[in-house]
Amino acid sequence: MTTSLLLLADTAAPVVGAISTMFFTIPAVGLPYYLGFFAGFLLYIGASDILPQAHSNKSTAFTLTLTVLGVVFAFVVSRFV
Repeated sequence: MTTSLLLLADTAAPVVGAISTMFFTIPAVGLPYYLGFFAGFLLYIGASDILPQAHSNKSTAFTLTLTVLGVVFAFVVSRFV
């Protein structure tokens, strides 16, 4: 029973989040801070969870290559797009 309720909550969360956007707006002045906060949060997740896996003893050349390509991609997008 508990698993079903958690799955239901997990399924409903994106829908509730999408609907909640109709009830508030972010002012144009605060948008860069909002986007910067969440971009930093995603970078933190990448640095704390994904990057250590790339540098572990069981790491493969494929994992390291994808890590480097990800950094290069982020650089190109942030500088030229």
